[in-house]
Amino acid sequence: MAATDVATFKSRVESRGTRAQVDQTMIDIIASSGATPAREAALYHLNTGGSRMRAELGLASASVRLNRDDAIVAASACELLHNASLVHDDISDGDLLRRGALTVCSAYGPGIALCTGDLLFAAAFQAASQIQDSVTRLHLTRSMAQAAARVIGGQSIELAHADERKTPTRREYLSATRAKTAPLIELPIRIGLIDNSTAPVSDRHCSALAEAIGLAYQILDDLDDLQPVSADTSAPTLHKLHAWWHHQPLASPAHTESIIARCLWHANAALSRARRLAADLPSPLNGCVDTLIDQLADKARR
Repeated sequence: MAATDVATFKSRVESRGTRAQVDQTMIDIIASSGATPAREAALYHLNTGGSRMRAELGLASASVRLNRDDAIVAASACELLHNASLVHDDISDGDLLRRGALTVCSAYGPGIALCTGDLLFAAAFQAASQIQDSVTRLHLTRSMAQAAARVIGGQSIELAHADERKTPTRREYLSATRAKTAPLIELPIRIGLIDNSTAPVSDRHCSALAEAIGLAYQILDDLDDLQPVSADTSAPTLHKLHAWWHHQPLASPAHTESIIARCLWHANAALSRARRLAADLPSPLNGCVDTLIDQLADKARR
C-alpha cells in the first residue's frame, strides 16, 4: 500500500469548526511521532472517518468549564483512545472492513495493526498531557487509564467466550458491554463535570447514563453483524459473542424476526433510561446527548 502522506491527509481536514480542529489535533500528534509504518497506518485509520461521537460529547461537556483550546485537546484525547480500541478490536475479531474501508489489520497486517493501536493509545495520553487546566488534566489522564483497563477487560471477556465456543448469558453480555462500550462513552461526558458546583451530576449518574447509551449502541451494532447460520440458509443469527441467552442461533427467518424484535425492545428501553438521565445534564451537554439518543432511536426504527 502506498504511504499516506501527512501533508495530503492534513489537506482533507476542514479548516473551520471545533470538530475539524479535533481532527487536526489528532493528526498533528500522530505526525509528531516520526515516520514509521505505525504512523502511516494510524493516519490511514483516522482518514477513514467515523462519527466522532466521542469528540462531539467531549466538546459539549468541556464547554461547561474549559476554554476552547483545552476542550479541543480533551476531546482529541477521548477520540484517540476510542480509535486505538477499534484498531485492536479489529485484530481480535478478524474484521476485514471498517467504515467501508479495509481495517488496519487487513491493510497492513496484524503486527503493524497492533503497533498502530498502541501508537494511538500513546497519542491519547499525549493529548491529555497538553490540557492547561491542571484539575482536568489530572482527572482525565486518570480516567483514561481506568477506561482503557475496563475496555481491555471487556474485550478479554469476549475472547474468552470465543475460545470456549459458547453463547454468553444475559448477565455476561451486560458485563461485557459495561466494560467494553460504556467507559469510552462515559469518559467524554464527564470532562466538563469535574469540580462543577453549578450543575453537579454524580459519578453514579454519569455511569448509569453511559451504560444505558452503551447497551443500546452495542445491541444495535450487534444487529448490524447478523450472520448466516450456514451456507445453506439465508436465516441470520446474532454473533455468539454478542447474543443474549434468549437470542440463541436461529433456525428460521420467522424466528429471526422474533429475536430481532426482542433485541430492539431492550435497545429502546435502554434509550428511554438514557433520555431520562440526560435531562439532568447541564447545557449544552444535555442537547448533545439527546441528539445521540435520537440518532440511535432512528437506527432502531430502521
